[in-house]
Amino acid sequence: MASCLTKNANTKDAATVMLQCTAGGGKLTSCTVVSDSAPGKGFDKAALCVAQAMPMGDKSGDVKVPMRFPGGQS
Repeated sequence: MASCLTKNANTKDAATVMLQCTAGGGKLTSCTVVSDSAPGKGFDKAALCVAQAMPMGDKSGDVKVPMRFPGGQS
């Protein structure tokens, strides 16, 4: 998560992003951003990056994935 955040957004800022994805085969695919509390600051890209590596176990089908970036890191 940290590498996705530092590559795409400012770690000092906070944001919440909601993704809509398809779960299957232990991973998330076809993710789209449903909401972003800090549009234009790169948190949408950071969330999509994190989703690529997020393990989903045996879940399958459409899922909403909330992501919170707390900010305050230098």
